[in-house]
Amino acid sequence: MQGRWRGLWSSFPAFVLLAALVAVGCSARAEQAPLELPVRGIVADLKTHSLVQTDPQRRLRPELLLRDQRGFVAFDPDLNREAPALWLRLNVLAPADSDGRYVLRVSRRFFTEFDLYAPAADGRLVRRSARALAAVEAATVGREFVFDIQLEPGKSTPILIYVDLFQGSLQPLEIALEDAAGFAEAKARTYLLFGLIFGILIALIFHNFVLYLNLRQPGHLRYVLAMTSVLLLLGIDSGLVQNYLLPGFAQPWVARLNVLVMAVMVLTIFWFFRAFVDAGRLVPGLLRYTSWSVGLLMVLAIGQWFSPASLFPYLAIGTQLVNVLVFLLLIVAGYLAGRRGSVEGYIFLAAWGVFMLSAFGRTLLTLDVAERNLFLEYQMYFGAVIEASILGLGLAYRVRQLYERHAVALREQNRAARLANLDPLTDAYNRRFLQTFLENSLTDARGGEFNRSVLILDLDRFKETNDHYGHAAGDRILRELVKRCQRHLAEGDVLCRLGGDEFVIVTGGAQSSDGLALGRRIVEDFRKQAFEYEGQAMPVTISIGVVSAVSPKCSVSDVLRMADQALYQAKKAGRNQAVLFDPDQATPFRHGPSMTPPKQTNA
Repeated sequence: MQGRWRGLWSSFPAFVLLAALVAVGCSARAEQAPLELPVRGIVADLKTHSLVQTDPQRRLRPELLLRDQRGFVAFDPDLNREAPALWLRLNVLAPADSDGRYVLRVSRRFFTEFDLYAPAADGRLVRRSARALAAVEAATVGREFVFDIQLEPGKSTPILIYVDLFQGSLQPLEIALEDAAGFAEAKARTYLLFGLIFGILIALIFHNFVLYLNLRQPGHLRYVLAMTSVLLLLGIDSGLVQNYLLPGFAQPWVARLNVLVMAVMVLTIFWFFRAFVDAGRLVPGLLRYTSWSVGLLMVLAIGQWFSPASLFPYLAIGTQLVNVLVFLLLIVAGYLAGRRGSVEGYIFLAAWGVFMLSAFGRTLLTLDVAERNLFLEYQMYFGAVIEASILGLGLAYRVRQLYERHAVALREQNRAARLANLDPLTDAYNRRFLQTFLENSLTDARGGEFNRSVLILDLDRFKETNDHYGHAAGDRILRELVKRCQRHLAEGDVLCRLGGDEFVIVTGGAQSSDGLALGRRIVEDFRKQAFEYEGQAMPVTISIGVVSAVSPKCSVSDVLRMADQALYQAKKAGRNQAVLFDPDQATPFRHGPSMTPPKQTNA
């Protein structure tokens, strides 16, 4: 018995040594060496430099945790896969030659809880929050929450963070410390980039709005609505809306507002797709399924706005999944529309494909599928600019196509109208055109003078020529008559075929002597140059009746009867000449009773 106690007593120093080693080990595990910060620069991935203590019920007091490190352990990488709500404790040391002004940068994530405890300049412990469904007590710069921290140079300062993420892991959590001056430079570069991106989008929106005001094409208005919703979404995502546009209103609603605006963006893009691609005609079945999906998306988006905080994360993820479904349906619809002959379908496919890929990266971050990097964080901004540019060019192409089709249709319409007013044999205007033209000319001259001359031309003994040489020769003579007359016509003169071998010329405002002179030139042309047909010379002459200075009160029939009377006088005088109408020599009209206005005599 005595030997046993002697043995235990002899091993007592070993127990003491073991206990001392355990105590030293525990003390070493609880001790945290200060993290030395650079005067200029950034320290990233701060969570790996932190001590960790889980507290799902949040029963621990931050004041005690800042003074006592007991219960904290070193960061375990397994927390990136699964982690309850916990405390992160950092000891940071600002260099003695620094100003102590630093910025804590936290990547924006869906934080169920995020509270930062750090000393203020006067030494007080200050709490600032960045919860998803509450007012954020931090500036928002791009995709980060930013907290200003004042450290005492040359002295170690503890910082405490309580964090709980909806994903249930610390993998999405990215924390960094940077000196204030360096961050100000980075912020200026970020805002310069935002200015460029938002400037391009605003310019495209304004340009297409002006086009809509001028062209009234529904595609331009829907483009303006779609790109405005994209602009608003990026404004919320970048923090510009909640920081500058609606600082008091937007902050507590940023998470819900982001989900709602994303759904509105998809809705307006869908409206634009329907107008731009003519989806109702090309992909009616797929359009119906897409409409149902967009309807479901809007129900979820509106529902999350009014839902309790406990349901919001699930509704938000639901809208993300339906967003992906609508994205894919629009991609397929654009492809099928392109396959069915719509170039606009391929244009939309290219634009929406770029934006979908850029937004898909953000979805991967939200669902905690991919690790954070700057490319995934900001690629949606560049995707939006590319999408807006492609769709803007697509609208310009579509408008050009529409105007080209309109121009072709207008040319065809004008051609049809011209053919309807032309004589098919001679290409001179026909009798219907003559009737309309003279009616309009007389109407325009009401209250003034009708300063046009009307000439009726008739080939002499044309029936005999036609019988002798044949109808083909007669047709050739009629066509040649039109060509010869056109050589003598001035701008504004009109040549019409009245019927058979009779033609009418209406001059463009000539006086009576000018109309008669025109008729004499045409007669002289026919007299000097014989017609030829199959090597044979055919002597053809022409008689012309001229009427000028007609009262505007005359009807078309009156004018034609007077010209016809002058033609009759030319025939009676021996043919092959032009005669000006003279009421004193009027004889019964060939085409009906005389309607000649009485000759005006001076008192």
